[in-house]
Amino acid sequence: MAIRFKRILRLSDPTDKSSVKRTYPIISYKYDTAATLKEVAQEISGNSGVSEGETISVLKDFRTLLRKTLLGGRSVNIDGIGYFYLSAQSKGADKPEDFSASDITGLRICFRANKDIRINAGASSTRTDGLTFKDLDRINDDGSGTPSGGEGEGEDPSV
Repeated sequence: MAIRFKRILRLSDPTDKSSVKRTYPIISYKYDTAATLKEVAQEISGNSGVSEGETISVLKDFRTLLRKTLLGGRSVNIDGIGYFYLSAQSKGADKPEDFSASDITGLRICFRANKDIRINAGASSTRTDGLTFKDLDRINDDGSGTPSGGEGEGEDPSV
């Protein structure tokens, strides 16, 4: 199984515009489309003997309950899958006493994969998991020596 990536140039310190630019990988997904609910349900259905319709219903119910539980102030830990939790966004304040709930500009649902499904990117672990990396810039290289990813900022890997 090959993990496809491209190279992009990005500031080594995003908070310092004068910092040196370095090359970082950005994952490129096969066909650039996400697996759909129907595709996932078909796969689960084929493996478990549960109908596709029942699988879709359970997955939709999970989505509804996940949102309700998170907005109710609790995190969600699904054994063997991972941990869902909320993160608040704001511009910040200079002093703690100057910060209030009205300074919160948004919420983000975060996910931390369980160790059972976590992918370790170390050189030895990828080989033992049967993973390889495929450099799409080398495949698509036009001979100029410049990565086809260009100098864009790319996606934020922490999101």
